[in-house]
Amino acid sequence: MFLWIRSGWRMLGRVMLLTSLTAFLCSNQFMAMRLAFNFWDPFSISQYRLSRLTDKEYEDAINQAADDGEIVEAQALVAIAEENGRELPAELILRTQESMIDSGLRNAGDFLHGAVTGEVTSAASIGGVIVADYVGVGDTRDVVVQGTKLIKGDDYDKLTLGLALAGLATVMPGSGLADAGFSILKTANKSGKMSAGLTSHLRSMAVKLVDAEGLRRGLSMISPPKIRMPPASEIRAVFSKIDWRKVANGDFEELRQPISKLIPMDIKAAKAAFRGAVHQEAVDEMRVIVRSTTGIVTAGGIKTAFRAVEHAEDVKDLSRFHSLAARMGGKTSAVVKVLGKNAIKLGKLLYLVVAIIIAALGWLLTALWFSYSILRATYRVAARGRGVA
Repeated sequence: MFLWIRSGWRMLGRVMLLTSLTAFLCSNQFMAMRLAFNFWDPFSISQYRLSRLTDKEYEDAINQAADDGEIVEAQALVAIAEENGRELPAELILRTQESMIDSGLRNAGDFLHGAVTGEVTSAASIGGVIVADYVGVGDTRDVVVQGTKLIKGDDYDKLTLGLALAGLATVMPGSGLADAGFSILKTANKSGKMSAGLTSHLRSMAVKLVDAEGLRRGLSMISPPKIRMPPASEIRAVFSKIDWRKVANGDFEELRQPISKLIPMDIKAAKAAFRGAVHQEAVDEMRVIVRSTTGIVTAGGIKTAFRAVEHAEDVKDLSRFHSLAARMGGKTSAVVKVLGKNAIKLGKLLYLVVAIIIAALGWLLTALWFSYSILRATYRVAARGRGVA
């Protein structure tokens, strides 16, 4: 009778251990445990945080992206929500169904304003600013505008001038992603969307980069680009043929000819004029940050790079955003829009991870003790059996 009771207790113990293990593997704690073994990995951090967002948080984020005209990000958030088992209202999904062509045409005016003036007034204007840099006229225009202010002794944007000179001096117009790093950093600075840490770091480099005398000589040799604004019908005809998904990913080749016609300029002459306006060692120092930013564009697109420089305080943070983009691709921008810097930082999750590790170690020690007890009891029963025999 005693042996039966003891056997029953052992069986109950096994069931309890297996039940607790099954519950743990199916719970949020197990996801936290997986995060514990990848606590340095931005992808794992983001995946965990995304799994914890509520239906309402996803719905609010999608609505906000749609309100902001960020259709691609809204669509990405729908996909992420569905991947995490969320059921979204049908009418909300319909809000994200606008095509890239429709979105491009709707924002054509702001896009052209950004290309022509270099001013950031909306999300669409950012694309125009970057495309103007792609063909070379954007950097030239910024050097002329900010450089003239410097020579006259007026207030000027040190970072815009430094990045424009560096871009003009080191990158061939039309080289695409190779120029994206300079342009994104410069445009993020113009729009006030760069973190305080990066802004301060880059500004100190930019001041050292400019050779005032070389800049003065260059300004005497070059004139501001002239603008030819085509009629609305021509603009619509050109923009309706653009693959805006390629543009979002940093491929501006289809826009090279339209923008070059819009703002005609001899870029080779501009590069030659300002060749002596930079200190090369300062440019080389700046390239470390530029390369990280360009890598983010390559992996996750232009929007991702903008969101990264908004939250990254240093090169290490940029590297972590690059790592996240390498795993999440085009969805990265939407993820960073929702999570911000928490997409790459463990933060307060560290306390949860530590607690789960302690609990898991406790379970493991209990399981080992229980297994040892069973083996010891089995051995004793077997020994007694041999003694009786």
